[in-house]
Amino acid sequence: MGNRGSTPLTSCGIPLAESNLPTNYCAHALPGTSNLDKWRSVIATGPNSLLAIRRSPRGQIVHVQTSIEDKMPTSVVTLVAESPEGSEDLNHGLALHDGYLYASSSTTVYRWRYTPGTETSPPKVGDIETVIVNVSKGAGTTLGAPGGHTTRTLALDESGRLYVSVGSKENVDDDSFRSRIRRFELPDQNSTSAISRAITLPIEFETGEVFADGLRNEVGLAFDSFGILWGVENGPDNLKRKDLGGDIHNNNPAEELNRFTEETAGEHWG
Repeated sequence: MGNRGSTPLTSCGIPLAESNLPTNYCAHALPGTSNLDKWRSVIATGPNSLLAIRRSPRGQIVHVQTSIEDKMPTSVVTLVAESPEGSEDLNHGLALHDGYLYASSSTTVYRWRYTPGTETSPPKVGDIETVIVNVSKGAGTTLGAPGGHTTRTLALDESGRLYVSVGSKENVDDDSFRSRIRRFELPDQNSTSAISRAITLPIEFETGEVFADGLRNEVGLAFDSFGILWGVENGPDNLKRKDLGGDIHNNNPAEELNRFTEETAGEHWG
């Protein structure tokens, strides 16, 4: 909301006293309402609009339009009212790419055809499509994705490939089968590749390429302007060492910021 070393910008809404930002950047809080709580992922769709996924009730996806003058919400429209009947709730993953809106539950990745809105009308979504299934399917009898971390982080690269992150089952797993980012080629009827044109939905989760392995819970994913994928990893809890002062999980190991390049694809990160 404010400029560093200057008077807060008058068009940035309600000032945040703790904000410390470069010139011409602002930060402001949206007031909580019945439609503006329990958010997980947020996507900015313009200077005065955003998409957000809510964990309750039943994994809604909402579009929020704000005022140009004070940045306060002028409309909140529910695009997806609830998760598909009989399925797990949408709970975290949200991505927008090439005319599609993607979202995830603990078991499944879905998408909807997305039509952008305007200053006076909200966006629209089409019929639901199932993209990835059996994300929670086990491997053997003890491993796999049931239980544990339930969020599934989503990202898509410039080529339209989908990245899905799954976190560990326990605080620290003995095996990394769960703790990975998998990459998926999606169908593209306009592609020059016969393989891309031949892909059909839905895709089995375990058939995805292991793009990065050994990641406890890569709960945030984003591509930079160079097309490099970055991840924010939640490290282990309840790490205690009497000789180091007791609970050390906040600083040793620290939470990780990881940079995933194409050259490191398939590598194990610990």
